Parts: sequence; structure tokens; C-alpha cells
Amino acid sequence: MTGALEGVRVVDLSRILSGPMCTRIFADLGAEVIKVEAPTGDDARHFGPFTEAGVSTFHRLLNRNKYGITLDLRTDDGRERLAGLIRRADVLVENFRPGVLGRLGFPPDELHRLNPRLIAVSISGFGQTGPSAGKPAYDLIVQALSGLMSVTGPDGGPGVRVGISIGDIVPALYAAVATLSALHERNRTGRGQHLDVAMFDSLISVLESTAMRALHTTEDMAPTGSHHAVSAPYGTFATKDEPVAIAVASDALFAKLADALDRPQWLVDGRYRSDADRARHRHALQSEVESALAGMTRDEAIEVLSEAGVPCGPVLSVREALAQPSVAARGLVRTEPDGFRTLDTGVRTTGTVDSFRPAPELGEHNDLIGEWIRQES
Repeated sequence: MTGALEGVRVVDLSRILSGPMCTRIFADLGAEVIKVEAPTGDDARHFGPFTEAGVSTFHRLLNRNKYGITLDLRTDDGRERLAGLIRRADVLVENFRPGVLGRLGFPPDELHRLNPRLIAVSISGFGQTGPSAGKPAYDLIVQALSGLMSVTGPDGGPGVRVGISIGDIVPALYAAVATLSALHERNRTGRGQHLDVAMFDSLISVLESTAMRALHTTEDMAPTGSHHAVSAPYGTFATKDEPVAIAVASDALFAKLADALDRPQWLVDGRYRSDADRARHRHALQSEVESALAGMTRDEAIEVLSEAGVPCGPVLSVREALAQPSVAARGLVRTEPDGFRTLDTGVRTTGTVDSFRPAPELGEHNDLIGEWIRQES
């Protein structure tokens, strides 16, 4: 099947997570992605868990459908080869610390001298400008500085890290969207551009209602556990055995919940008159909901609530989540030709490739890419 981005060539200088995830999206959409690694390889090659053959499953997840070459950019030969790739590329993605690529001889103006149509994408911790531009950044640090950790964790605190590297994942998605936008603009103008994507900016931008509370109220904000800070009952609730997740964020749904649990008094209780009222009294409401659920198992509660039209579900482990019939039905876990099980790209378009090539071995396509460049010279 023809991929949506067939004919788009991407030079991938990135490593670990944010950049490789961005470029894997392009590869899954049919772009020709050339992953350029130092002769020592991407550090992600050493991140577990590993296959029986000793290959990083993390690295395979993020680098499938790519071609792989090695270049030593500290040498004249390595820089000359990279310049050859840049001249023939549509997109370049890098996630070095700001200034590193420039010191290697490829600042933005040089990239566009080599190729005025190039979309150059820089993903960094704090952006290419500003007082923190030169600081190193990891997911944990950006989660902490963005305020995200301060509202994540057990009810009342302390703040904790979100369980996945969201500080890398959000900028990867933003970078992909921005690149596609820039390619579309280039179709009109013929000009490339330099995209500045920051982990810090990305997390600040997704703080949604939490940021609005900070900007427009004086209320204190702290972690609320699995419960929502501005809607209730919206969280996890104890039953006779396992907890159940219940999401009620409207008066209509609250009426359905009260009816399903045979608690008509909730509907005339002034504390629960509106979603905002319920949120202010969420601890009292949580106790009442859990009292109503105390005689039911989790599965019994889900049956009663679902029948009433109340959004609810079990709290599953990751293995349980991946074993759900809907995961198989939606093709969310895929098997590559060599039997390696991995996650699907998560995008449903006619332009997504229908088969996966394994991530390249270190330097696997050095000769192939070299021959391409010679033929195109």
C-alpha cells in the first residue's frame, strides 16, 4: 500500500525517545526515514527489556520502518556525508541540546543554505531561545518544572511523575503535526523553515483546566489522586473487592448515577446541586458513593452502572489492558515479520503502511544509502 508520505525523505539525527517517536510516525506513514547514528549507536539500543537475541524492545518500538546508517560527525568525512543527505532531504529532525548541531557545522542558516526547502525540526528541553535554552532536560525534570507533577499523585500530595515519559511523548506529537504543517506550507511557498519544539513548552500547553485555574482563580492546587479536581464523582471508587472507575461530569449523568444506586436524596442535597458543588464536596460524595457500592463486587457495580448509562470501567493492569478484545480488534498490538510483538502506530488513515520492517541494525544501510546518494549526485 502506498503510504501518505511516500516520496518524503527524512534525515533523523535524533535519539532516545522524543525525536525517534516523531520520525517513526513519519515512517509509519510511508516516509523514507534515514536514521543517522554515531558509530557507538543510539543510547536507546541499551534500554531494556531485550529480545532473546539481545535487541532492545524499546529501540525496536521507536525505530521500525527506518533505514539506518552511522556517521561520525566529528570528522570531515562524516560531516560531508551528512551535508549530502541534507541536500536531498525534505525534513531533518534532531534533539541535541541547543547549539550542538551548530558546533558540528550545521546551524539553521547552514542547513537552509544547503537546502532552502528543508524543514529542520529541533526538539529540545526548553527551546532554542530563552533563559533556560542551554539547560539539559529529561522527562522527569520537565514534568517537575511544568507544574504537572504538582497536581499528580495521591490525594493531597506529594506530587509524583506521570507513569510514562509524557514530557517526551507530547513534543514528539507536536513536532509531527508542526512538520506536516510546514510541508504543506512549503507546497505553497517553496520555502523550508526551522521548527523549534520544546518539551517544556509542550507540557505547559497541555495543562488545560489546571492552567486555567491557576490563571483565573486563587484556589490552591494539589494532587487529587485518581479523582478530577473540578468534576465529581469522577475517579476510582472502592467496591467489595476491586476498585471501579466512574466518570460523572454532568448533572444528567449524576441523576443516572443516583438512580442506579438508589440514592434519590443526592439529587436534593445542596452540596451536590451542580458539578462545581459536587467537586467542592467530593470527599463527602466519594464516601457516599463507596457506601452505596460496598455490597457489590467491581463487576456487579459495572453491570449496574453500565445498564443505567453511567460511564464506568475496571482499573486494569497494563497486561490486562493489552489482552482486551478491543486491542486485538483494533490492531493495536502488531506482529512484525520476525515474530516481534509491538504497538501499532495508533493512527487510522488509508496512508498508514500495512506492514512493519524491524528497526535497522547499527549501520545496516550504510552501503545502500551511500549508493543512493551517488546515484542522485
